[in-house]
Amino acid sequence: MAENKESIGAEFLGNLIIRGKFKCVTGLHIGGSKEKLEIGGVDSPVVRDPRTRYPYVPGSSLKGKLRSLLEYALGAVPSSGDVSTEEDVVRLFGIGVDEKDPKSKNFIRELENIGPSRLIVRDCHPTEATKKWWKTLDTDLLYTEYKSENGINRITAAANPRFVERVAAGSEFEFEMIYTQYNLKSGADHGEDAQTDLSNLRMALLMLEHNFLGKSGSRGYGRVEFRFEEPVYLSQMDYRSGNNMVKATATTGDFDKLKTTADITWAITNPANA
Repeated sequence: MAENKESIGAEFLGNLIIRGKFKCVTGLHIGGSKEKLEIGGVDSPVVRDPRTRYPYVPGSSLKGKLRSLLEYALGAVPSSGDVSTEEDVVRLFGIGVDEKDPKSKNFIRELENIGPSRLIVRDCHPTEATKKWWKTLDTDLLYTEYKSENGINRITAAANPRFVERVAAGSEFEFEMIYTQYNLKSGADHGEDAQTDLSNLRMALLMLEHNFLGKSGSRGYGRVEFRFEEPVYLSQMDYRSGNNMVKATATTGDFDKLKTTADITWAITNPANA
């Protein structure tokens, strides 16, 4: 630990590792590239891992949805519809470099010393059980289903059919989020800020379970449920010594045996890097 505190701009204290699974209660669509589609194929494919061809959920999709929900919850959506610059939102989810740079025309003084985004959201990949199940699906698509929809002309009654690829309801994905705690020269992250961030993250997750992930939520797509392992806090000293690393990477348990979002409580119990 650095001795001269006055010279510190930002010092890493520790990571809270948040892991678990989420289940698709209804079909899920997060769009991918249409470049390789053939005539007669689906109109809207899902995003896939190019190595395995398995569908996955990008961390950016999950993080962006959580951010959007938190902005609404805090009444922080600007009239322009742009990304919020509210401090509680930016501290957790981040913002562009220009808004924190005094030399930029987009500089926002209140964000100058807010530091880096505290939350990392990893890409979410299917569980091994889900991969095996996908291989047994009675469908014409690889590991997925397609849903046919029709747009109807209100005058002529002519139908305009479209075919949307979806991850089937019942699919489970592993997720990992990492909340990083810093000692900033500005005094942030000393207990209160960190607890506010974790409370806001839990609220956004609860809201997501009553909202949707991906597209077409108003038409029934994208309902998900989360389950959580016990979080693991790794301090700077843990990383130096290599302690507790196994706990942070252990295989997650069965979905039904993990804690629900309503049952979880997160707190940083080791904020001091002693």
